[in-house]
Amino acid sequence: MKLGFGLVLVALAAVGSAQGPQRCSSNRVRRNAASLSSQEWASIANVLNQMNNDGWMSRFGASHDRLFSRVHGNTCFFPFHRRYVLEFENIARTYDPSFVVPYWDATESFRNPAGDPVLSATALGTNGEGNDHCLTTGIQANMQVTYPDQHCVRRNFDQGNSIGSWYAPEIISSYVQSDTSLATFRENIEYSIHGAVHLGLGGEMDTGYAAQDFSFMVHHANLDRLWWDWQNGHNEFFMYDGTGSNGPASLSDAIPEDSSVPFNGATVESVMVLGYGNVCYTYDSSPAPPQSYPSDNSGGSNNANSNANNNNNNNNNSNNANNGNGNGNNSNSNATPQNQQQGGSGSRNNGFVLSASPNAANRLLETEGIQNSLGRDIINRLFPGLGGRSSSLKRRDDDARPSNCGDPLPFPPRLTDEWVKMHKYDPERVESAHKHACEIVETLNNSTYVSPY
Repeated sequence: MKLGFGLVLVALAAVGSAQGPQRCSSNRVRRNAASLSSQEWASIANVLNQMNNDGWMSRFGASHDRLFSRVHGNTCFFPFHRRYVLEFENIARTYDPSFVVPYWDATESFRNPAGDPVLSATALGTNGEGNDHCLTTGIQANMQVTYPDQHCVRRNFDQGNSIGSWYAPEIISSYVQSDTSLATFRENIEYSIHGAVHLGLGGEMDTGYAAQDFSFMVHHANLDRLWWDWQNGHNEFFMYDGTGSNGPASLSDAIPEDSSVPFNGATVESVMVLGYGNVCYTYDSSPAPPQSYPSDNSGGSNNANSNANNNNNNNNNSNNANNGNGNGNNSNSNATPQNQQQGGSGSRNNGFVLSASPNAANRLLETEGIQNSLGRDIINRLFPGLGGRSSSLKRRDDDARPSNCGDPLPFPPRLTDEWVKMHKYDPERVESAHKHACEIVETLNNSTYVSPY
């Protein structure tokens, strides 16, 4: 009888293992940085100062610098930075249990990045000042770090007192919808908005120790949000193809770690699904974690349940922020994500993330605008999550542009040669990705599409 009971326990343990890690009992919610109040930014500043006094900002900068070549230019880019930002968040929560890293959707202000409210004197701070380009405003004003030597946290906009235009949200939406492998999605994101933000802000952000600027964390939280949207949109929670940090990518690969910020041997597979194991967070505008742990051969099927949780307008985020009680940026940290991923008629409604924007109103305008402006063949190639309403592209009349068509989308910036060499990217792959982004812009500009951004 005892032997039989032992066999039952072994069998139950095997079933539990096959089902994957346990579902988190609660998930903190990462919110759009644009929705945070000044009091919430002040709470973040308080935590960062305490962490810096204990050496954590410099440890994160040093660890990222030492691991640099292993976590860029390959598919490990996404799982490493997911685990890295999570570790930062976990440590910050030992100083303030309400702390949650917000995400910064830098594409929303792509036409004039320096004018983004997130780069204001009460948030991430403005441009650096003086010969050393020291940050004197924002949540890290006058902060001193020690890696690779003692210096102020620096910021040096790429065009003096301004920043050149970044990637339009529509470009990123196309990547989320049309890239069918993680290796391709990683390239398109890493060679586009990832590099554009680092280079645009400059200072710490265009070095290997960029993590000493908190802009790094909110920027990479947004890239992680985009990856989660991509995973849900394609129902591919465990796709990990291409090249990893040590050869062909494998879910069993250990995520590269440095002794100054250890991950305790965490594997790539351990961070692939939000809401399970130790990855207990989600995003306010993204699909909720799956109701059950997805299988590793199909990606699971969670969208019908997770996206039905809420149908609220994403603009509620601003109201939540304004009603905060000053207890940090987590007055809503365990709230339910909005999960509003709908488009216009004719679009998929199975949870496919139709737009990279977290703003529900703009997301809907973008979706309907593309559906009404582009032909089906173009939509199927560039925006396959949508359904085209026209058999051919509706061309823009140049004479009508000022009154009817709005400002055309600016073409995206190129990565600098120095940035490409620093990351050891393949220049031909980078150029190919840039041409593809320009094709998306040119296609939209040649149509009657009007960007809501």
